[in-house]
Amino acid sequence: MKTRLALTLLGTALLSVPTAFGQAPEATSGIVGFSTVTCPAGTNLVVPTLVNSSVFQGQAVISSDGLTITPTTAPGWTVGAYNSTSFTTPTPNYPRFYAEIVSGPSEGLILDISSSSATALTMSSAVSPAGLRGTTVQVAVREHVTLDKAIQGATGLSDLLDAASVFNAAGAQSIRYYVSGSWTTDDYVTPAGHTVIYPGTGFVFSPSATVTLNLMGEVKPTKTIVPLYTTTTNIVGPMNPASSVKFFNNTLAAAMAPLLDGLNNFSTDGNMTIQGTYYSDGGQILDGNYNALTGASADAIPLNRGVVVSVTGDTVWTVTSPLAP
Repeated sequence: MKTRLALTLLGTALLSVPTAFGQAPEATSGIVGFSTVTCPAGTNLVVPTLVNSSVFQGQAVISSDGLTITPTTAPGWTVGAYNSTSFTTPTPNYPRFYAEIVSGPSEGLILDISSSSATALTMSSAVSPAGLRGTTVQVAVREHVTLDKAIQGATGLSDLLDAASVFNAAGAQSIRYYVSGSWTTDDYVTPAGHTVIYPGTGFVFSPSATVTLNLMGEVKPTKTIVPLYTTTTNIVGPMNPASSVKFFNNTLAAAMAPLLDGLNNFSTDGNMTIQGTYYSDGGQILDGNYNALTGASADAIPLNRGVVVSVTGDTVWTVTSPLAP
């Protein structure tokens, strides 16, 4: 039996996802709805727990150089449908869509799409690990969640006062300001609402007054591979849109180097007070005194929030789906 989610469902909420992704390539929807998070004035972590529904699912071949993914059945795409943005300077550009491996040992791997033809996808960089090159995999193509997507249906936003910060893999911080229903760079003019929030990652949100975000999308039915980098602020969280997620038995333990890597969990009152510092022994999350948490431990990542993880070497966190049996 699969977990039942206390998620607010929208109209066509329970369209079944094909059990065999190798069948006729088409877009499908699973459990679709929204999940709410209320952010007080101050500083908050937000990790969207829903993704956009897939626009394609099917088997595909990764080229030997890792730069192209070609469905085994002609997808009938419109040329350029999945191209990255191409704004002129100074507007930043981002990928708009990604291909995700949805089964096998690399389930949950996110691969940014640079451009698309009628029959194939060109990747932003060569598929890694290299062992996937030249193989046939099952993929889903989804549109990225963006800052604009995160504020659809939001209430309480204030022009020129509310801000968001995102961090890239190299550690660079980009500040975005809310202006007239979208976001700009820190000049308050250059459009930046298309800034990408990768699955399992989040952003710092600093509203001037209480804001309620109604995060919309689909419950992710598969695992998610979330990179953790030594060089940046890793704001990450689970993909469960219905409840907080305990640290006990959390797969974060396996992602963290025992007794070396750490994470901080913060308050949700806008003050970002550290509620707990945690470590790992490789199998379980440890509290600040290096005692392993147990099933009775209440320590958890709040709903639609995240933690900040510091690692001593680049690694990945494999996040399980809340729909896993």
